[in-house]
This record gives sequence, C-alpha cells and structure tokens, in this order.
Amino acid sequence: MKRLLIPMFIALIVSGPAWGVEYDCPVTHKLDGERVYSAEQLKRFQPVVKISDRGKAATLSRCSFSPSRKKVTCDSYETDKIVFDKNVKIKKYYVFSSQFDVQLYNNLLFVENNGRGTIAYGKCHVVSP
Repeated sequence: MKRLLIPMFIALIVSGPAWGVEYDCPVTHKLDGERVYSAEQLKRFQPVVKISDRGKAATLSRCSFSPSRKKVTCDSYETDKIVFDKNVKIKKYYVFSSQFDVQLYNNLLFVENNGRGTIAYGKCHVVSP
C-alpha cells in the first residue's frame, strides 16, 4: 500500500491537479538567529502553514494563535512563482512581496523561510481533495 501512496503524493505535488489540493502543515520546529522556539511556545501559538495548490497558482497562509484576539488568525498570500525541482522532488512556492517561501517535499515534510531569518518546519497533511 505504501508503494502506491508515495507515487500518488509525488504526482499530486508535481502536477498540482486542476481541482486543487489543500495541505495543512503544522509547525513542529521553529528557530531564528536568537532562539529555538520551545514546544510550549509552539503549543501556545499553534503556528500552521496552509497551502492551497491549484496547479499553476497557489495561496499560502500563515496562521497562528493571536492572544489579543483570542483566536487563530491567518495571513494569506498568492504565490508569485511555483517551481518543481525534479532532481530532489521538492515543490517550491515563492511570495516575493513578503520575501518568504515554502518548500514541500515528496514525503510531505515542509520548510518555511519567512525571509527575515526565521525558519519553521514540520509535516503536512493532505486536507483535500
């Protein structure tokens, strides 16, 4: 069964089907030049990257708990460029205006570079189709 699922995920990542695919990517590790975020901080702020891939276009959302609003809030961005690196099988989503990118690996691991020195990573889950 695992042999069938891996090619299916690779095909989804590469092709980005016309009907789209949604990924929910909870951050399990986060660091910057000054600190490594603790498990307690990650649990408190619940950071998540969401990817809505429509093939040649995608929306990236960065979500986290806002203590002042007492709820999870998200900032969403349309990608400026999407690249699939067939050598290492990584799909890269770029948002130039916000200077950040998300890399999605074929095993659904992801890395978010916020463009200002903070790196977050974890494992995505396919939400839909």
